[in-house]
Amino acid sequence: MKNISTIPQDLQALWDKGSSPDPGDLKVFCDNVSEAITSSFAEAVSEEERVILRMSSIGKPARQLWYESQDDTEPEYIDYSLRLKFLYGHIIEELLVLLLKSSGHTVEEQQKEHEIDGITGHQDGRVDGVLVDFKSASGRSFTKFKNQTLVDNDPFGYIGQLSAYAHKEKDKEAAFIVMDKQTGEVTCMPLHNMEMIDPKERIKYLKDALSKDTPPERCYKPVPDGQSGNLKLATGCSYCRFKFDCWEDVNDGVGLRGFKYANGTRYLTQVRKTPNVEELTPNF
Repeated sequence: MKNISTIPQDLQALWDKGSSPDPGDLKVFCDNVSEAITSSFAEAVSEEERVILRMSSIGKPARQLWYESQDDTEPEYIDYSLRLKFLYGHIIEELLVLLLKSSGHTVEEQQKEHEIDGITGHQDGRVDGVLVDFKSASGRSFTKFKNQTLVDNDPFGYIGQLSAYAHKEKDKEAAFIVMDKQTGEVTCMPLHNMEMIDPKERIKYLKDALSKDTPPERCYKPVPDGQSGNLKLATGCSYCRFKFDCWEDVNDGVGLRGFKYANGTRYLTQVRKTPNVEELTPNF
């Protein structure tokens, strides 16, 4: 009987032996990819009510969720490249399922719905009896799964989401099955119950935090920008769309100052030495 610890070797054997997917599994894959593509365009014009708290979000920083709950502006415009990125990730996850089935692993209970204190979510499934979450990741993110360091740096709350499903299913162990979307490498990162959060306590805390008029403490502290004496946003903050509101009091009330480097914009919360690159306007 297969088990998730041998997934990379089993995938290698697929090509070494010249195996082909089962026609039925291949049809399911094609149907799911077709649905993912159609849904991507449907979501672009959907006006569904925003749901702030769901199982996929309970692991996110509380302050970020607070700002989302307070945001009454029009939904953020999403560039086509980001939509393609999400779609590409979805297709990779469907491909993972097909490859696992083709290499002899069992994949069951896909999209099973769970609910905890009014918060709902859908698990990705079980592989060889183990509760799993499928992910596609960039090279840097993939390393966290491969080296099993996600528990030390989980800005997107993946562990919280999987913990919630494990709590409902009474599983003491779970796993992330992840493909590096740049290299194609696949890894399996186990998650033990000692590394999981208590989802009921987390949901209780978040409901209370989101009901208040003032936001919780900041999610991350600024980090040194080299040896300049400047401080910049931590990675988790730099990608947040609420960063300008969240850090409006820094730099003597000016707020964040953005500087355009060759590898992207760097947002500074403290400027001791002005960088010798283009500074963006206050509205960025």
